[in-house]
Amino acid sequence: MFLSVFVTLVSFGQQKAEWKGKIEVEDGVKVIKNPRDPLYGEIKFELEEDLSIGKEDDENFLFYKIADIQVDKDENIYVVDFGNNRIQQFDFKGNYLQTIGREGEGPGEFVGPLRILFDKKTGNIYVRDGLRSIKIFDKHGNYLRAIRLEYFPTDFELNEDGNILGICRILSRIPSGIQSHSSVFVKLNSEGKIEKKIAKYPYYLSRGAGFSISHGHEYNSFMTKIDDQTFIYGYSKEYELNVVDKEGNLLYKIKKDEPKRKIPSEEKHRIEREAMANGFPIQAVKVKYPPFIPFIYAIYTGSAERIYIQRNQGKRTGQGPKEFDIFSKDGYCLYNTTFPYPAVLIKNGYFYTRVVNEDTGEEFVKRFRIKNWKQIKEGI
Repeated sequence: MFLSVFVTLVSFGQQKAEWKGKIEVEDGVKVIKNPRDPLYGEIKFELEEDLSIGKEDDENFLFYKIADIQVDKDENIYVVDFGNNRIQQFDFKGNYLQTIGREGEGPGEFVGPLRILFDKKTGNIYVRDGLRSIKIFDKHGNYLRAIRLEYFPTDFELNEDGNILGICRILSRIPSGIQSHSSVFVKLNSEGKIEKKIAKYPYYLSRGAGFSISHGHEYNSFMTKIDDQTFIYGYSKEYELNVVDKEGNLLYKIKKDEPKRKIPSEEKHRIEREAMANGFPIQAVKVKYPPFIPFIYAIYTGSAERIYIQRNQGKRTGQGPKEFDIFSKDGYCLYNTTFPYPAVLIKNGYFYTRVVNEDTGEEFVKRFRIKNWKQIKEGI
């Protein structure tokens, strides 16, 4: 059954904007089908730097491979300092508060912290560490316990009940003996056990004898939280996003009409040259590229309940401008924009990112105030 709806915006008898997409019901699920062009066109975020954290002569401000940046309800800033196996906490003005964890394999120690988030009810801090561990600290940084996961999580969030929704990477062996990868969107209980498998997608790596090469164009899965009861996940092969409740039940789908683009041959050659420079015997590897460039590189949400989709631009990500599509929580594509740096966090009218000085190798946490934040529409 299909039910199509066109939306036209009218104000005081005068047409303001026309959304040229469709809303259809497919198998009982609402699907918002967006056209290629966003409703309000292109927008420029007016960014003004208001904070820089990083000092070469102070170990509390000396970062190495920043993996994540998050802000708690008191606007304290947490930096996941992957290379130094620690979490650095700063106040809103950038003053150092404390260090959580250190390198090691004991209680409260890290072997490779990658992601941090907060339990809204308790204030507890959850840190994804290494391949299959989530370590939990109280709001003062005291170690509480660890959750040993069955599978390798790439993204995860907490629902209001303290259970985990996340994307896990699952390995299985096929008859040839080569491992096959799958990305599975799951609901985990508070002990890290899978309660529900919600969606499954293939994930491929180019392989040789005993090694693999990631070229940055694999089909990948992503998820994040809209609020404590609503989550969003997607698969980069399709420009399709799924919005689910706290149990993982599908609420509605968001789609966008986008053309498929092939990976340029010069990009393939560059990837192969990099692989050889890093010691991979490229002649022994059949590099497997997808037939077209995946659409999505990452998904972010902000406190204004907008959804930010970082586009896959057909080359490996790094420093430099990044393209985004901006959606309302209800699934309408409102704008497209370009940020000068990769986003790590967009929240409360601020844009947080990691910047590396290419000459010195120094890393900084940068916060930019979005001067026109209140003028950016949240919906239609």
